[in-house]
Amino acid sequence: MADAEVPKDPAEIVRARYALYVETLRARMPQEQFDLLMEVIREYVKAGGGRFRLDLEPRERALFTEEVQQELLNLLGLIGAMQPGHEDRADHVVARLGDGEHAKGAMSLVPPDVADDPDKLRAMRDRLDAQQHQRQQDEQAVEGIARASGMTDD
Repeated sequence: MADAEVPKDPAEIVRARYALYVETLRARMPQEQFDLLMEVIREYVKAGGGRFRLDLEPRERALFTEEVQQELLNLLGLIGAMQPGHEDRADHVVARLGDGEHAKGAMSLVPPDVADDPDKLRAMRDRLDAQQHQRQQDEQAVEGIARASGMTDD
């Protein structure tokens, strides 16, 4: 590639990297998994980013393997890197945080130095585990209120 063809804008470089990564995934992933991954990305962008809840059908849940989840995190990192000042997110890596008492199979996109630090990864897993526990307690409380108020048939 000639020097004149190299984008000067860091976000443009990340966009090109994202497009190349997507094409690589298209070539190596089973079509159904790739389609599901791209639909999740579209929903994420449509929701404006941030945290969102996936409601997957049983067939989709079977397709949403650990590998697909890992690629989702990689793509989200590249999307985040398109924001000015966050270009370094393109170099983040997926770290497996392991199982906590409430959060199982946790993964996160982290800077490479964090991925190499077991204490930081353990602290992240513990935070995620505590958040998952709180979510479970909140859901149980809401279900209890709904039952007590006659909003459910339970």
